[in-house]
Amino acid sequence: MVEKDVNKLTELQIAIIKTVVFFDMFSYPLTSYEIWRYLGVSAEFAAADSEVRELVKAGFLASTQGFYYLPGQERLLSVRKQRYHFTNRKLKIARRAVRLFRLLPTIKFVALSNLIGRHNLRDGSDIDLFIIAKQNRIWITRLFCAGLMKILGQRPTATEKRDKICLSFYIDAGHLNLNNLADGPDDDYFHYWLAGLHPLYDGGAYHHQLIKENEWLKQYLPNGAFVVNNQSYRESPRYWLTDSFVVEFWRKGIDILEQFAHRLQLIIMPEALKEKANIDSCVIIRPGVLKLYLVDRRCEIMRRYQERLRRFFNE
Repeated sequence: MVEKDVNKLTELQIAIIKTVVFFDMFSYPLTSYEIWRYLGVSAEFAAADSEVRELVKAGFLASTQGFYYLPGQERLLSVRKQRYHFTNRKLKIARRAVRLFRLLPTIKFVALSNLIGRHNLRDGSDIDLFIIAKQNRIWITRLFCAGLMKILGQRPTATEKRDKICLSFYIDAGHLNLNNLADGPDDDYFHYWLAGLHPLYDGGAYHHQLIKENEWLKQYLPNGAFVVNNQSYRESPRYWLTDSFVVEFWRKGIDILEQFAHRLQLIIMPEALKEKANIDSCVIIRPGVLKLYLVDRRCEIMRRYQERLRRFFNE
């Protein structure tokens, strides 16, 4: 890398470089618009676009076919194109699962998650879904979704993950604010994770409510935090059962069923998950929130990110 004077970089230029470095860890070159959208500082698009071009001229960034990346990372263009097709395949599989999920009236919203960058899923990865359940119906929802995928052989295993449906993150409609799930204000991974949610099904403006409840994200991504233009992937609710049907015939029985689903799943839940529950942000089991990741890579990702920044800026 040629010698560059990082001391002359503006705040906006530093923010641009930080954004490109972060997405480089996920093999994702960015367009100028994407860089602007993912910036950690507020800026007009025209100003950000101009500074991106200046950084290319100065040798801090490289560019091909409208994509920007770190010098020497030209291969990422082909990676991004490949992953676009991989993601489209996984979206088709996810939508088939969602058509089944939406039959349960307690399921209000489903999104494809763990997308750091649009359409950026690896060929061998599983398909992570984020689910919003009706308030106080999170355990029924998980029992139905996880049980159905288990019966259909679509749950990931230790030896087979490719294109399997991973159901490890649920919240209910009374817990839409996810601010307390971030590992502090510097949890860039969580910010991008939340911004990258790709709606597949919305049973009643829940995506709009999710955005409203998480306006705090604008502190970290002020230029356009959420994806809101996924109409082609959103579904209208079609139930075999309806909420009115459930209210009329179940009434208090649905509360009993929720309690039963809660107790049953805690009994059959792996001990490793129960032992780690609520110790940190990996495994969370509390009213309205189920986050069941035994391995949460956020700390490692942020450590690598900070190390890359130190190397880049010669600190």
